Amino acid sequence: MKTKVFKNIILTALFVFILSGCQKDFLDTTPEGKIPMDEFYKTDQQAEGALMAVYDIFQSLNARPWSSMWMLKTLLSDEVYTGGGGRGDQPDYEEINEFRFGASNPVISWLFQFSYQGIYRANLVIQNVKPDDAVKKRIIAEAKTLRAMYYFDLVTLWGKVPLVTKPASSPSEYNQPRAEVSDIWAQIDKDLEEAIPDLPLKSEEEYPARVSKGFAEAFLGKSLLYQKKYAEAAKEFQLVIDSQQYGLIPNYADRLRINNEFGKESLFEISYTKDEKYNWDNFYWSPDGRIEESNIHWELCGPRGDGWFEGGSTGLLAGWGFGYPDSTIYEAFIQAGDTVRRKASIMTEAELKSFGGKIRNADQNNSLPWSCVGLIRLKYASYASETDTTATPELNYGTNLRIMEYDDVLLMAAEAYNRSGQDDKALPLINQVRKRALLPDLNLSGDALFEAIKNERRLELAFEGVRYQDLIRWGDAEKVLANQGKEIPRGDGTYLSVPDAGFKSYNVLLPIPEQEIMVNPLCTQNPGY
Repeated sequence: MKTKVFKNIILTALFVFILSGCQKDFLDTTPEGKIPMDEFYKTDQQAEGALMAVYDIFQSLNARPWSSMWMLKTLLSDEVYTGGGGRGDQPDYEEINEFRFGASNPVISWLFQFSYQGIYRANLVIQNVKPDDAVKKRIIAEAKTLRAMYYFDLVTLWGKVPLVTKPASSPSEYNQPRAEVSDIWAQIDKDLEEAIPDLPLKSEEEYPARVSKGFAEAFLGKSLLYQKKYAEAAKEFQLVIDSQQYGLIPNYADRLRINNEFGKESLFEISYTKDEKYNWDNFYWSPDGRIEESNIHWELCGPRGDGWFEGGSTGLLAGWGFGYPDSTIYEAFIQAGDTVRRKASIMTEAELKSFGGKIRNADQNNSLPWSCVGLIRLKYASYASETDTTATPELNYGTNLRIMEYDDVLLMAAEAYNRSGQDDKALPLINQVRKRALLPDLNLSGDALFEAIKNERRLELAFEGVRYQDLIRWGDAEKVLANQGKEIPRGDGTYLSVPDAGFKSYNVLLPIPEQEIMVNPLCTQNPGY
């Protein structure tokens, strides 16, 4: 019961955030059972409750039906087709996958706005919790780390955004101009640097679902890497490596499976559970008021049922058919001779048949599903063992979403060393990752090693929500994604042509949501939208 550790304090946290959204003169008396804002945050338990409300946003940000940060990043990459039941099943996702979106796309808008909900909650904790004991110092450190994470996605996806570091005290403070990118990065680094001393090591953390010192150090390294401060980034990654708190598990195929959650390879993951017995009556809001704690996107991206998919002895259940692998990622595995990671990431139609399964529909001229080229994704897949098959399986997937794993740290460290001219330190790190995949050591240097690191990240971290931001920071997106979405497989051997699809130069940033510009006169739009 992975999320149960937070259940009691989450209920307390809900009270403060209900109250914090009210006008001061709404009531002259405090409702019975509610805690006034100026009396909250005083005890360790109250501070814990407020902090859990910050974590809670991360759960919803990546699990809400039809609006998931992981799904957004995955659709923007060259790893998947949109899929679904047919053209127009989810037009908002199709716009994203084909780079035809504008400022009114509801998925992009909701994720932008909900990120600020998380920042608002983090700001409440940081401003109101007094660091008068070790517990509260740790809580403030966690809130700063989480705020840094929210701003990291905002600055890397949208660029200049409003930089808000305290709760608004008057209506006039709600409208903020977009800050310079350099100022946002400076705030991210500041939050992490201030947080690290007060965070526990992974081995000291009572609740593994919370951020630790090693994760904050690695995330600071990631922030510095994105800013091209390579030598500084390498130092942060080396602290994590030298801590001996983390390591690679032997079997690559087990990395993201439910039995390895919070294991030695994990630095931070968003926790979900299969224990809630959700059904279609209680899924969106359970009776005690908590947002859903399972992740419906693993069902969403399961291979399409309705007469197409049968799993045989694979252990896979049918899903709704979104996010089928693009043929280019399969070809990348083949070109690299990477059998171990390919078989752990993608199953072919021939392999499915060997397990007694199928992916063609006899009632539809024996065609494949829409947007499917005969490949099935195995990472974050719809495994029967990772949901509650005695309840409503599609609503109870409990697989955690990994935010950062140790292999990611090793490859980022290798990149930082390579870009700072220290290939002698970079090579052992990338070769450590390759060894698990049963691939030979590399003996490259300079730009050739850099290109190898790029490809290693593509294969090692496929379908994990990191590819798109990598392409953007490397300056490779316009070339790699130029034809994204122009040809959509219908499943019958023909393709739908989408002439206006594909990455354009202005897509290097997402549009600021139309509604944000309407309500905030100080906010401007990104070029091209």
